[in-house]
Amino acid sequence: MIIKSDFRYSVKFLIAFVVMFSAIFAENVNAQISAEKASYRTLTEYSSSANDSIFVFCDPGDIKVGELKASSPDGTNGWTFEWTKWDINTSDFTMPITTEKNQTESFLTMRENGLYRVVISKSGESDVSDQAWVLNNVNTSSLNLDKLDCIGVYFTTSFLPVNLQYTDIDNVPNKKNVISNLVDGGVELKFSLIRDNQELLTAGEVLNTLPFNNVNKSFIDEEANEVDKTYQLLVTDQYGCDFTSKPIVSKTYKVKADFSVVPEKGEAPLKVKFTNNSINATEYEWFLYQDVERVPEEATKDEDRLLTDGILLADDKDPFDFTYEHPGKYLVKLIVKSDKGPEVCKDSMTLSTPIVVDTSLVQVPNVFTPNGDGRNDVWRIKSQSLESFHAIVFNRWGRVVYEWRNPEEGWNGKVNGKMATPGTYFYVITAVGREEKTKKYTKKGSFMLIRK
Repeated sequence: MIIKSDFRYSVKFLIAFVVMFSAIFAENVNAQISAEKASYRTLTEYSSSANDSIFVFCDPGDIKVGELKASSPDGTNGWTFEWTKWDINTSDFTMPITTEKNQTESFLTMRENGLYRVVISKSGESDVSDQAWVLNNVNTSSLNLDKLDCIGVYFTTSFLPVNLQYTDIDNVPNKKNVISNLVDGGVELKFSLIRDNQELLTAGEVLNTLPFNNVNKSFIDEEANEVDKTYQLLVTDQYGCDFTSKPIVSKTYKVKADFSVVPEKGEAPLKVKFTNNSINATEYEWFLYQDVERVPEEATKDEDRLLTDGILLADDKDPFDFTYEHPGKYLVKLIVKSDKGPEVCKDSMTLSTPIVVDTSLVQVPNVFTPNGDGRNDVWRIKSQSLESFHAIVFNRWGRVVYEWRNPEEGWNGKVNGKMATPGTYFYVITAVGREEKTKKYTKKGSFMLIRK
């Protein structure tokens, strides 16, 4: 008996499960309405009946863009699609819309807000129905130019999120007419300042409770530009819809100092090209210096005379060359001004790494092998940036074996046309560098002549 009772219970449970699964499956099969252009999808929360799909459509122009699509259950032709709309006064789908025959699918376009039903029928087949809400999300965003100054362009924005609603159709017959909110809180908004069709700045906002209040944001474009720019506000709301403000064209008074130098390192005299890349500037002051403490923020002609370690150039944006005659590390500072606005704007830039000017160079090899193999056959001095040069080679007894004044030349290891004896030789080199023509270099030492 116990076994028989357990068996009956198992059979009843299995039958209930099959019935429930069949109902769910049938509901999925009957769900024939879709909306490819919807930006947001959810379900109603009716009091008792099965819930309907809700499709939200982005409608910035308030032209009623809702669009529904119904497909036949088996994907074949020959079906009739009958569309109706729910009427709150009759609490039923008593508002006819359209009927299409011998179709595989049917579209409703340019639909206003409301609940729509489609009944799909075919001779010899079971009727299929489905219903769905269309909610058009109509809204606008505003962008206002607040002011211009030396910091940039200031904007204020405004946006009021729309709280979309639908009717709980289960309560209408009881005259309750309950309106349900699509969302109650936790709404995220994204504000983007667009400049010339490129996203420049963004800001977010989270609204946790109803009713939604107007949201205001502020933006500053702190970039300097020499041409007018087109600005717009783009707001993405809780339904994934984008709302763009009317464009605003604005200039900027902000000035930016910017320049480049080439080369950044070399031997004296070093010729450096300065390229001025400043934006919006009308006045330029250049400081080329070694001692940072001696360069003032502003310069006058009298102050310029005090800059013994630097040179001031002004009122010139075109590229120019400057020759550093003396070795050392030099910094560069550029101060720019603009009088394009109601106030004078100023900016400055200092070279991040100094320009390195090396001294004139004389390097003496300590050995050479004049054996005719084409390698190291000439004892030659390596020199750079010399104004004058004189080299003398002596043997161990102090007799001059070779002398020359062109630093490009050298001793080939011969004396009076004959091979010199291998061994130690001595030299004296005198030179004057170009960076300081009054300073003379003198080098003395010895080197080896080896024949292999």
